[in-house]
Amino acid sequence: MLKLKAELRKGVLYLLKKMPWAYQDRIQYFRQFKRLPNIRQPKLFNEKVLYRKFVTGDYVRYGMLSDKFLVREYISATIGEEYLIPLLHETVEPVTLLNMGSLKNTVIKPNHGSGMVEILLEEPDCVQKQLLIKRCEEWLSHDFSHKSREIHYRYIKPRILVEQYVGDGKFAAVDYKFHMFNKKDGNFEYVLQVIYNRCGNAPLSMNFYVNNLKQCFYKIRDTGLDISNEMASLEKTLELSKRLASDFDYVRVDWYISEGQIYFGELTFTPGAGLVTGLDQGLDRMMGDMWLQERKAATHPQQLHAGEVAPLPAVLKKV
Repeated sequence: MLKLKAELRKGVLYLLKKMPWAYQDRIQYFRQFKRLPNIRQPKLFNEKVLYRKFVTGDYVRYGMLSDKFLVREYISATIGEEYLIPLLHETVEPVTLLNMGSLKNTVIKPNHGSGMVEILLEEPDCVQKQLLIKRCEEWLSHDFSHKSREIHYRYIKPRILVEQYVGDGKFAAVDYKFHMFNKKDGNFEYVLQVIYNRCGNAPLSMNFYVNNLKQCFYKIRDTGLDISNEMASLEKTLELSKRLASDFDYVRVDWYISEGQIYFGELTFTPGAGLVTGLDQGLDRMMGDMWLQERKAATHPQQLHAGEVAPLPAVLKKV
């Protein structure tokens, strides 16, 4: 019986992966939130992320700016290279890591996805280096666009980056994520999402601040993080985020702060691939209302007949 169930599950997963990505996301959304998303007329934040993924995404540009290597040039030109984490090495040949004098206090990661990272606080031995090279080769062979059906990652040429480690070596750096909503009149609304306790014994925690940096709107697994000591730096990152977000109706801008120094993290155009959890207390609706999303008719290149309603295309099958 267990074997039969395993085979049935395997068959269902196989059929699911053969579906167009837009349908896969509808199914995953239903599994996550117990309701179907409204992609034709999106209202919630997650629904608008799905709309961007399948209807209005500027995938080539999103790919360039999601590329952790190429985005450095954009950051340098827009706000200045002083906000970039020092890059020690970049390569498409992981074996070249052996040519580096030291890998101590470095962060090694690919440029084309998330969740793939190696933090080295001590110098690895020969065996550890060989395992690291093998891991990097696996990363380079991974098409991250398949993970959550985000087509813009298909436009990133994979490479390996070695950055200087930023932090005290004891605790994971706090993530300051600014969800920036462009009101198209020179003003912005924003939600600051603070993520901390990424490692260690304390539970992963989040704080949300809505259009202010001092009064927390909502906390998940609060363990007493106080960001008031970073207020001056956070006010600066907010202004920098506005500059980086000026060309988009929405983008998330991530930062780290270490000993008063502000470091850019990344730009994210489809957070959670439209399946972000934890947006409780009405945040999913609130952030959806903040997002004045650019819309366009979901048409094919051919003109529709008068009075005909444009269908929402089941776009972006796996290519």
